[in-house]
Amino acid sequence: MDDKKGGNGGWILGVWRFADHLLLSLMVACTLMAAVILTWDEPIWTTVLLSLCLVIQGLLHPGPGDRLAMLTAAILGTPAEIAEVHLGEWTYYAPDLMWGVPMWIPLIWANLFALFRRLSRSWTAILDIIFEKEGVLRRRLDMVLMVSIIGLWVSALLLMDKPPLVQGLYALMILLTALFWRTEMDSLVFLTGGTLGAVGEFVCVQLGYWSYFNPLFKDFGVDITLPLDWGLSAVIIHRIASRWQGSQPLQRL
Repeated sequence: MDDKKGGNGGWILGVWRFADHLLLSLMVACTLMAAVILTWDEPIWTTVLLSLCLVIQGLLHPGPGDRLAMLTAAILGTPAEIAEVHLGEWTYYAPDLMWGVPMWIPLIWANLFALFRRLSRSWTAILDIIFEKEGVLRRRLDMVLMVSIIGLWVSALLLMDKPPLVQGLYALMILLTALFWRTEMDSLVFLTGGTLGAVGEFVCVQLGYWSYFNPLFKDFGVDITLPLDWGLSAVIIHRIASRWQGSQPLQRL
């Protein structure tokens, strides 16, 4: 007989959903990091490995909207990288650059943002096991996640060393986050993308693969906005892919 959390069948299904998403995600994450760190000086090999990851994510039971997220990330991320490099925000030191960026930039964007969505589904699955989907504790957790994100925005706004116009744009993003991005999946995508993206970029900066022109934390070569930028990008791409998909509720994509 089913209990209020869906019975034994529901619990087993939840564990399977968690493991199914997480195991592939860990494999892809390790391959992505290894591809960049170990083959940085060989862009052809980096491209081959990242392409392999993309095929795995695109063919091995992708979630609704994942392939659209890959396409969206590649289309939006690549010109954004090129623009930021030419504006002098950061510099790449890889060989054989194209317009100032490595040839594999579209592939890393496509891989990462599909990975963020897959990992976020893993967190959702484990939350489904622990909490009732519409229970009081689940709603409180949603609020904690949202408050954490807003706190991160406000801290970055107060500490960033940016021109007033850029600070104003960040302030607008805080408002948009508070008003429109309040689903649990939005929060999980934001925190997953912000955490993993910032950690991965921090490692690469320490290894000397690229550098920022005027980072706030000069001893580490990174800026206060690093997790913020990754998290915001992850949510934007997730939202666009979900809108394009259009066939299932946004918070479950």
